[in-house]
Amino acid sequence: MELIRISDHKLKIMLTPTDMCHFELNAESLGEDGQRMHHAFRHLMEEVRKQTDFAGDDRQIAVQYFPSREGGCEMFISYSPLPEGAECFAAQDKGTEKRSLLPHPVRQSTSFRRDCAYRFSSLRDLLRVCRRLLLQGYDGESRAFCDEEGRYYLFVSFLSATPFSLPEKWDFLAEYGSVENASHLLIYIAEHGRLLCQSEAVRVLGALA
Repeated sequence: MELIRISDHKLKIMLTPTDMCHFELNAESLGEDGQRMHHAFRHLMEEVRKQTDFAGDDRQIAVQYFPSREGGCEMFISYSPLPEGAECFAAQDKGTEKRSLLPHPVRQSTSFRRDCAYRFSSLRDLLRVCRRLLLQGYDGESRAFCDEEGRYYLFVSFLSATPFSLPEKWDFLAEYGSVENASHLLIYIAEHGRLLCQSEAVRVLGALA
């Protein structure tokens, strides 16, 4: 395992196929949610903290991962420090069960970034999905492509409570198209795809539906 400190708040992790086996991670199922995957991720983070001063377990975390063809993986993990005084709130909160009307910054749920991709058989389905995302207040990154076979693709990013799950409010996406492995799809798109919308695809295409 190789660790590269990009900044005070961002870390790059490079895992070989051997490392993936050691941490019980599978490149083909990194995007899945489940107890085994959660355990594997915690195991990985424990090793990261042994080798660095990265405080990912105590901060708001965002995770991006890119499986390699050889079976390894690259991960980019970043965190945002807690607001000033949050540690004091945490210490006070542990010693009491009383309810309080005061805000508790440390109770913000840990946030993981999920980069997702979906395939649609028609432009109409892509537009309908973008329209629904727009109406439900989606404001994350989004890109759209099509390929030589007349299929359409949408890349979107969500914040989730775990690195391997998706908030239930976005489950409807699978009703319109098929879930794809975002990292693998990018490789396919580079060879066979054509760009429809480089940024803000949900806003641009949703307005057309």
